[in-house]
Amino acid sequence: MEDVLELELYKEVTAHYEKYYKLQPLTAKVYSFFIFNNCQDGLTFDFLVDTFQVSKSSMSHSINTLIELNFIEDFKNENERKRHFRINKKLFLMRLLDVEERLISERNVYLKLKDYKMTNSNQMFKPETFDLYIEHLAEVTTSIENTIQNLNIYISKNEN
Repeated sequence: MEDVLELELYKEVTAHYEKYYKLQPLTAKVYSFFIFNNCQDGLTFDFLVDTFQVSKSSMSHSINTLIELNFIEDFKNENERKRHFRINKKLFLMRLLDVEERLISERNVYLKLKDYKMTNSNQMFKPETFDLYIEHLAEVTTSIENTIQNLNIYISKNEN
C-alpha cells in the first residue's frame, strides 16, 4: 500500500485537499492515503506513523484534524485496545450537506444584496445579473438536494 505514495494521482489528490480544503500538507497526504486505502478494517495509528515516517505528535495532529472535520472516523475492534481509523462512511452525504448549506447561505446573502443595491444608485451589477446568479444557485441547490435524498436512501438500504 505504501507504493500509493509514489502515484501521480495520489499526489494530485493530495494537492487538491491542500488547496480546496486548506489541509496542512501532512494532513492532506494522510487523508489521500485513506481515500486510496478505503478499507473497512481501518488503519492503526502506528501503521500511519511508520508509513509516513513522522513523529507521533505530527500524526496525532493530522488524525485529530481529520476526525474533527468528519473526514475519517475512529473505532476499536472487539477485544482490542488499538484505535483504527477509516474514511467516514457518510462522507459524500456530509460533503453535499455542507455544499447545500453554503449555496443556501450565498443565495440568501445575494438576495439581500440585490435588494440593498436597488436602493443604492451606485450599482455595480444590474438586477438582471443578480437574478441570473441567484437563479443558478437555486438550480444547483435543487440538484444537490435530489442527490442528498438519493444518497440517504442508498445509505439507509445498505448500512451494515
